Amino acid sequence: MSYRSADGNDDALLTDGRRIRAVIFDLDGTLVDTVPLHALSWIETCKRLGLSIPTMEYVGTLMGLRALDIARRLCGEEIAERALEIKNEIYLSLLNNVKAIDGAPELLRLLKDRGFIVGVVTSSSRRVATKVLEVTGLHKYVDALIAGDDVSRGKPDPEPLLKILNLLGLNVNDVMVVGDSKYDVEMALNAGVKLVFFLGNYSDPRVISIRGLLDIIGYLDQFPIKH
Repeated sequence: MSYRSADGNDDALLTDGRRIRAVIFDLDGTLVDTVPLHALSWIETCKRLGLSIPTMEYVGTLMGLRALDIARRLCGEEIAERALEIKNEIYLSLLNNVKAIDGAPELLRLLKDRGFIVGVVTSSSRRVATKVLEVTGLHKYVDALIAGDDVSRGKPDPEPLLKILNLLGLNVNDVMVVGDSKYDVEMALNAGVKLVFFLGNYSDPRVISIRGLLDIIGYLDQFPIKH
C-alpha cells in the first residue's frame, strides 16, 4: 500500500496502535506552514538588536526547540526574554495569510469524526500558537494545547508531552505523535510513546516516515472507531 514507509516495520509498530485514543501534533511545519515566517522573524529580531545575523539555514536547524531556548542561542541569555518579545511581535504581524499544511484540516476533521482526541504540543508561545490556530481555522479541532511557555523544559525533553497527557487524563500508550522535526520525535520517544509519525524521512525503525498528513488516514483505517 502506498502509505507504507520504506523500512517495512510499520506492522510491528501498528500493533501498539489499537488502543490509541488521541493524536498529538506538533504545530509549526506539521499543521501550519509557518517555519519560514519564524525564521524570518528571528533574523529580523537579530537585526533590530544589532546582533550577528544568522542564516536561514542555521535558524532552520533550531526550529522545534522552545522559543525562549532559540532566543538564548541566537541572542544570548541576558536579552533572551526581550528578544522573544520582539520576535513574537514581528511574527504576529506576518500571520494574516498563513495557511494550514496540505491535508491538515481534512485529517483533523476525520480524527474528530472518528472520536479521537486531538492535542497540539508546540515550542511557540501560547499567544502565538493560539493566534495561528485561529487564523488557519484549525482551533475548532483541537481539544488541548501545550505551548513553550507552559513548560520549564521544552522539546526534546518529554515534559511538554507528559503535561498534555496529564491534562487529558491519558498515558503514553493512549497516544500517537505526529511531527516534522527531530525534536518532536525525540520528545515522543523520550516519553515512551510507541507510535510516532514523521513528515519526511527519519532513519529510526521506531518511527513511521510519511510524505504527507493524509498518508496517516491509511493507518487510521486499521484502528477501531472511538464512538
